[in-house]
Formats: sequence, C-alpha cells, structure tokens
Amino acid sequence: MKVIVLGSGTSTGVPVVGRNTPVNLSDQPKDRRSRASIYIEDDIPIIVDTGPDFRMQILTHRIEDVGHVLYTHSHYDHIGGLDDLRPLCFKNPDGITCYSDEYTHKQITDRFNYFYSEDDYFEKPKIHFQLLPVDKNGLFSSFQIGKTLIQPVKLMHIPSKSYGSVGYVFNNKMAYLTDLREIFSEYMDFLYNLDLVIVGSPLPYPHPNHLSIYEAVDLIKKLKARQGLITHLADQKFHHELINEFPGHIQPAYDGITVKI
Repeated sequence: MKVIVLGSGTSTGVPVVGRNTPVNLSDQPKDRRSRASIYIEDDIPIIVDTGPDFRMQILTHRIEDVGHVLYTHSHYDHIGGLDDLRPLCFKNPDGITCYSDEYTHKQITDRFNYFYSEDDYFEKPKIHFQLLPVDKNGLFSSFQIGKTLIQPVKLMHIPSKSYGSVGYVFNNKMAYLTDLREIFSEYMDFLYNLDLVIVGSPLPYPHPNHLSIYEAVDLIKKLKARQGLITHLADQKFHHELINEFPGHIQPAYDGITVKI
C-alpha cells in the first residue's frame, strides 16, 4: 500500500490570500500547502476528501483512475472539489462511489443537488453516494473496497456544536485522522501500534476545534505509531522549523510526500 499526501494545508491553503507573512512569502515548495487530501494506492485506488485544490492535485500526480472517495466531513475545504470528479467519471463507466456519514451525505447532496437532477445531460457526473456502515449499536463497522479493509473512526471536530468528523484506518496499518479535537473512546483500540498515523493539526497553539501541532505529536506517541505525519498545516511555521521540533519518527507532511507501507 502506498499513501500520497495530495494536500497538506489547512482550510485557507498556504500561502494565505492577503497575508504577507514570512511563511506565506516562502519560495520553498514544502511551505506551499494545498487543502488536505490523500491518495491510497492499493489494489483499487482510493481518495480521501476532494477539497477546492483537488483538480490541480490529481493533475500534478497524474491520477486518472479513481472509483472510490471517502469523506471525513462536510466543510468546504474537504468537499469543495467534488465536481472535479466528473472527468474521472468519463473514464469509469461504473461511476465513482463516495462514502460518508449521514450528516455529510446530507450536506453534500444539498450543495451538489444537480447530481440528482432528472435531466440526463452528457456531462452529469455519475456519482453514487453510500453511507458508511454501522452496526446494531450505531458504531461504524469495517468494510472493504477491493482488498483494502477500512475501519471508520468517529471523531469530534467542534465540541461546542457536537459537529463530528470521520477518520479512517486502512488494512490495520495506517490511520488518517484530520480535523479533530477528540477521538471517541469506542474506536481507540483500532489506532494503536500502526505503521503510520497521519493527524491533521493546523496550529502550534491550542484551538477549540483542532489539536495543536504538539498535541498531535503527543497523540502519535501515545498510539505507539512507527511513523507519524502532521498535516492540515497552517502558515505559522516553516517546514524546516517543524522538522527540527519533531521527534525523528514524526515529521510535518508536505504536498506530495509519499509513504509505502
């Protein structure tokens, strides 16, 4: 299994429009952070999240075959590029299946309601929406896409509004946990002793809706991951600064970093 971080940036992307700080003015490629997304290359390719930079991300990495997309939550920086799946549908006669929890599904179908239009025009994307499976107790169940085993993990993103997000564990080896303040205890056992844990943490200081960068580092240590990446980064710190601050098995993500598991 191969994981490519397509985008390592927070909701604004980096550089941030209109903010002429040192990081935003950096000419170093690893300081330029597009909106958060990853690509899983297993027997069947899988994308997690299609933010507003998705089109350029798949062009950059020459990704032409995607049949399955997982969504973490409904914020614009994670779903804004959904319509850019259309050209991929042209090459895939079966269409593309998009998986999400119930709330995200409703938000997507409200905002992209033309997907359900009765008008059958040529360029209408052929996208199938599927809810993540749950068991009789209402907990997320594992499921498979091809040979890839996927376990959704329930996260709390904005506690004050009880607004959640979904993390994913792949093949009991890698976890992707972005936009979180807390992890629901029922899912913790899926997260220990993995080969790779990717955590989304924008800022170097506490925030009500996100782990700080240093809380994310502590989480990866607690989970005893063999390797960790911090993604969804904002513009407070240069890439080289973060490398110097992190322990050796944990590093800041950058657009295009690739990990083989």
